[in-house]
Amino acid sequence: MLAAGSALSAQDADSLKFRTVSMGVILQANYSGESMYIAESSIYAYPGFGVDAGAFIDYNITRRLAVEVQALLVLQSGRYVSASTDPGFQFFARTRHSPDDLADMRLWGMDIPIYVTYAFPAGNGNFRLGAGLYTHVTFQAWCPGAPDFITPYRRIIEEAPGGNGKPRYALNDSHAGVGIQVGYEFAPGLMINLSGKFSVIDIINYESKLSYARPYKISLGLGWHF
Repeated sequence: MLAAGSALSAQDADSLKFRTVSMGVILQANYSGESMYIAESSIYAYPGFGVDAGAFIDYNITRRLAVEVQALLVLQSGRYVSASTDPGFQFFARTRHSPDDLADMRLWGMDIPIYVTYAFPAGNGNFRLGAGLYTHVTFQAWCPGAPDFITPYRRIIEEAPGGNGKPRYALNDSHAGVGIQVGYEFAPGLMINLSGKFSVIDIINYESKLSYARPYKISLGLGWHF
């Protein structure tokens, strides 16, 4: 009895140890697009679906408060539309156009969000709420089926006035902004996450000051916290 009691006490002590660092993996579906307007060309961006996959590290300040750093490989899709009238901000892309007005977009890259996360006890697990900053880097972007129409980050567009060989506009390969994340972590370590990322940087370089392009993304998926 004494031996069994000692073993149980040791197990309880191990379970109560405070881990300063923990980690996990994430797999999510994403819905991403750009709040875009190009004044002269009448080009707009419609969102599409993709996938996020990667890992995270939690630097635990207390048992409830942590700094979470994620590294996610992302595949994103969308459509660029050349329209005669401004359709406005399109979250669900319901406007119909002829096939000649559409160009699909694909890109893959990496998101690196850094969240300050707090865990609230709820049921047998924890409700997690986080907020912070993120940065995105695009490794490659392409436009299947219409390479001469418009590509997201490597534009094939008429030259700027003066014939200097530069495109009239181009998108940067990276951007940064703010992000939020909410989720629930079950006792074994399974996590359900919902996150939103919104760029605060205008990623377009264009001769008109009226034009802008700011990416956004919503992701929903599962994770496992080891």
